[in-house]
Amino acid sequence: MSTQPHFAPVFPRHAIERCAASVALAPAVPQKAFEKIANSMEGRLRSQDFQSQAVSSLAFQVNPDGSVASIPAPVGGPRVFSLPDQTTTFSVAPDNLVWATHSYVRWQPFIGAIERYVLPALAEFLEIVSIAGVRLEYWDRFVWSGTWADFDVQKVLRANCTYLAPEAVRQSRQWHSHSGWFGKEGDLRRLTNVNVDVVDVTQDPALQGRPSVGIYSSLVDQPNIPDYGRTSASALNEGFVVERLENQHLALKDILGDIITDEMASRIELNARKAP
Repeated sequence: MSTQPHFAPVFPRHAIERCAASVALAPAVPQKAFEKIANSMEGRLRSQDFQSQAVSSLAFQVNPDGSVASIPAPVGGPRVFSLPDQTTTFSVAPDNLVWATHSYVRWQPFIGAIERYVLPALAEFLEIVSIAGVRLEYWDRFVWSGTWADFDVQKVLRANCTYLAPEAVRQSRQWHSHSGWFGKEGDLRRLTNVNVDVVDVTQDPALQGRPSVGIYSSLVDQPNIPDYGRTSASALNEGFVVERLENQHLALKDILGDIITDEMASRIELNARKAP
């Protein structure tokens, strides 16, 4: 008996292709101080199985005759460290720290890794600069078992979802929808972004691509934005970062729950809850 075409998460237990947490810093750490902190971090991370990755970049200058020439990029960052299997990276720049993984399964191991690796590095930066924002990002994907001929996006996306551009959803094949807005979250300004892409995806190069739905969602919380509230400098510490990420995690679960069908939410054990 043939199986009706259906959506499935990109992995057996969940749909998360990538997850990243970032801490923005202001102002940027001066070059000499950054090099000192980064070198200290490198020694510590190497002892914990991280490897330093080469980062190549170019800067450009416009010559008086109008020609464009490449020149060495200014030193000062970023530094990128990764685990041997390349699934997890820790990027460090004078104005931000980014922890990203392609092997996310559940929240507790993810936030536990941030507490273990990111917060000690952040503590060194906070001796010089302050926290300007905290961001949490998810990339989810659902793959259609059929073809574009029988593709039905409403098998995974809720009908009349307010996060989606109506004209985009009416398209029968590939489309993209982007939405973003600022809101107030306590004394912080919160930026919400939701992008949905309907595209072909190839999981095995030997096989033909399949239609898929990719959902990107992110929240950025920024303190001390005029007209949004004030946060004391002493409160902008490692605990603030963990508290914000925990709050964002719950809020993003709710957002995803508002986008995908109840059936798919149950399939991936989303269990969306309202953030406090």
